[in-house]
Amino acid sequence: MKRRTLLKGLTTGLLAPFFRNAFAQTTPPKRLVIVLECNGIYPEMFLSTGARAAIGASAIGDNRIFFREYPALGLTLQNDTLASARALGPLAASGSDASMVERSAVVLGLSSQITGGGHSSGTGALSCAVDGSAPTFDATMAARLKQGAPFDAIRLGVSASLTPIVYQSCLFDAGKPALILVNPSLAYQSLFGTIVGGDVSGNQRSQMFDFAANDVRAALATFRGNSNERIKLERYLTSLEALISREAQLKGMAGAVRPLLPVAPSANPLITNAGSPPDSLMWLEAQFQIAESALLGGLTNNIVLASGSSGFDVRYASSITQLGRHDLQHGIETAANYTAITQVTTKHVELVAKLARTLASTPEVNASGSMLDHTAILFMSDNGEQHHSEAREWPSLLVGGNSLGLKTDGRTVVFSGDGSTGNRQMSNLFNTLGHALGDTSMDMFGREGDTRITPGPLSELLG
Repeated sequence: MKRRTLLKGLTTGLLAPFFRNAFAQTTPPKRLVIVLECNGIYPEMFLSTGARAAIGASAIGDNRIFFREYPALGLTLQNDTLASARALGPLAASGSDASMVERSAVVLGLSSQITGGGHSSGTGALSCAVDGSAPTFDATMAARLKQGAPFDAIRLGVSASLTPIVYQSCLFDAGKPALILVNPSLAYQSLFGTIVGGDVSGNQRSQMFDFAANDVRAALATFRGNSNERIKLERYLTSLEALISREAQLKGMAGAVRPLLPVAPSANPLITNAGSPPDSLMWLEAQFQIAESALLGGLTNNIVLASGSSGFDVRYASSITQLGRHDLQHGIETAANYTAITQVTTKHVELVAKLARTLASTPEVNASGSMLDHTAILFMSDNGEQHHSEAREWPSLLVGGNSLGLKTDGRTVVFSGDGSTGNRQMSNLFNTLGHALGDTSMDMFGREGDTRITPGPLSELLG
């Protein structure tokens, strides 16, 4: 049963008041999904045969990086054969899978040197700023995208670290990192525990939060300390009250969301067969399943999926390679290594395409079109165009968001290379997404300072 059909059926049941309130909005949700691949995405991975010819096949030759060859005025190829690119094959129609080529756009030539490059830009990729100095785009958009959902953002990923949580990719503000759940079992329990466990689990969580909140209220009633310490207690109480409210909301949604959940971690072969240390691509696929359920169930409208959040190394299945990503990159001149990196990037595209197809097949509530029409999916790297990146190019793939005004219609957009007057920056791409998601104040997102070329959205991708 489709999520929308299920929810509509519940409007005549006990949860009718909740769902009428939840979906009684004059405008449909606007959603954002950002997928990060660590260690760079080579421009050739997204270069169609048509784009190669238009740029100049002889000039590109066997080069993996070729921004210096981009036309001075840039170019836009409409109705491009995107699936002919080295890593974009999963966008093509196959069997019962619909083509996502006509719902996508490739963007080449954007720079972001303020982020510094290296092994990883850290939070720089999503902030267009020096690592750790500014909020990332997901955090900037969180309040606007929440729209009554229980979570203003959900951040998932995989990591070489065996710790279940890392803090390297997203930032609420300078010095305030946002956690990323890099263990899918923990992510499943954290997001769906109340929903899966029903009233018992939900009551246990609620009782714990209620106990803590009552304890803080009692402390405040007799507090005689200084004002700064009182402010800390008041903020703590506000956070607890928000958690209590969210638990109540999740319990109210449980009946509708439970049928949409992925298989439990203990029975999911992507988790149980991942090995030790776990295969990062298998765990990443499990995280995509969790993200899909969260979107379909209305738990959030804002998701980050970060592959390699802990830094510059993750490990893949032996069917691709037994090397870690860092070692693969340092042997990039070896054909086998480049083939393995291609397979990894292609797997990321496959997961993006699968998510897009699910959203495309799900009608939007109270609006025309599908969930994909109202969802912008951005696939990019945490590190620009290569390992030891100079961040002089940042190849990106956009999928969906047509009803948001995005020109994801099967085009390749190539901006002139770094150092030329026609070059544009990753901040302009985030400006574009900000406008598409309803925030026209996003023109100055990013902290390039004197290195900012020009503010505002990219007309080639919006309108």
